[in-house]
Amino acid sequence: MKEYMMSLVSNKCGYRISMMLFMAAILTTVGFCEDWPTYMHDNARSGFTSEVVVLEELKPGWVHTSPAPPQRAWGNGMPWDAWSYNGSVAMRDFDSAFFVTVAGQDIFFGSSVTNSVHCLDAGSGRGKWFFRTDGAVRFPPSFNDGKLYFGSDDGYVYCVTASNGSLVWKYSPVAEKRVIMNNGNLITMSPIRTGTAVLDGKVYFAASLVPWESSYLCSVDASTGSGTGAGLYTVSGGVTPAGAILASQTKIYLTQGRFYPQIFNRATGASAGTLNGATGVFALLTSDGSSTGFIYGQGKDSAHGYHLATSSDRLAAFPGGKLMVVGDGMAYIITETFQVETTKGYRKNTNTTLKAVSRDDGSVQWTVPCNSRCFSLIMADATLFVGAVDEVVVYDTSNGQQVWSQPVKGFARGLAYANQRLFVSTDSGKIYMFGKGNFAGADFDADGDVDFSDFQRFIDDYLRCTDPRDAECENMG
Repeated sequence: MKEYMMSLVSNKCGYRISMMLFMAAILTTVGFCEDWPTYMHDNARSGFTSEVVVLEELKPGWVHTSPAPPQRAWGNGMPWDAWSYNGSVAMRDFDSAFFVTVAGQDIFFGSSVTNSVHCLDAGSGRGKWFFRTDGAVRFPPSFNDGKLYFGSDDGYVYCVTASNGSLVWKYSPVAEKRVIMNNGNLITMSPIRTGTAVLDGKVYFAASLVPWESSYLCSVDASTGSGTGAGLYTVSGGVTPAGAILASQTKIYLTQGRFYPQIFNRATGASAGTLNGATGVFALLTSDGSSTGFIYGQGKDSAHGYHLATSSDRLAAFPGGKLMVVGDGMAYIITETFQVETTKGYRKNTNTTLKAVSRDDGSVQWTVPCNSRCFSLIMADATLFVGAVDEVVVYDTSNGQQVWSQPVKGFARGLAYANQRLFVSTDSGKIYMFGKGNFAGADFDADGDVDFSDFQRFIDDYLRCTDPRDAECENMG
């Protein structure tokens, strides 16, 4: 009996030690990880995640290649039209790559080539499922509570189950579906080209094509797809939203590309005004306590060049500003200036820089030149990722020093960092993964999930390998 009790105590201690080590393995794997659940990470389109970057782990992984490059809604992003002459800056440059969202071990993207949403395994790049619509899907789905929400050029917003792509509901603000040709494809007069924002159990999106037809701002129930009830609505108007919808606690923000951005009351859908200063489809919300700032622009009307304007933000406008991300009291800004050869319409003497600006007093902390033109910018903890021509580059936020780079094919127009992996989407139709491989560190049975079976495997391996007589331990990773 005494020997039995001692053995039992020893087994209990071994179990506790094993449990502690197993939990440590899980914490090492997922403790500092974060999803990228919607376009540009959140409904503010901030492009910021607090996840700590380990550069040593960003090794080249898999590459997903589309059968064709993105089929853009407005040719080359509509750099020119008769109403707002702009010979060099694309005003509706919102769908030039297959942007991704990330939830756990899955990544999701919409395609304007296959008219589908695709789910890939984040570690291997293997396809898991796809859901086909009757039109191009120009923004990645928003992930919320195990479901995905996305819009299509067929005029519907869809809700599907994230695990297998099964349809939960679909909703359209228009009963009658008139179709026209658009870049070689039939689309409705009310395509969904804003993506979706999911907040407080509601899904927000807008449908529009041209200003002489009705547009629609919608709020529907995230669970049922119903448009009837408190805070649910379909509001018709004359704006032409294009680019990702933004949502704060009280407001909805819609960019329009060739027109100025519009603001709406989130609870009712009523108009809350128009912002002047810059056109384009780049936008993000900033937060300073109770104040929500709005930074927008990229396509400067009636001129050549880029321009970022601000509303209710600490900082003033940024001539030459193209991209911005905000974090730790600083604004990090990509500026691009150039001249245009007027007879042939191409750019010359392009000058692209990355600078850090204090949000307290507007002082420039550092400025560094970029190797080429830049197309995307995100921030993870104290690390800046910049998508450029045929490469993605990492800069240290403290001094602007370049600390990492990797080649890609094409303009790196989409970036996402989640769960210790970097995803790069280019205008050639490729999605690159840099980071750890197929399985999490605590996924001991390599089935893609960290669960009780991994704990059992860990205990077996741990107990066996505490026995020095077991030569098999030498072969264990």
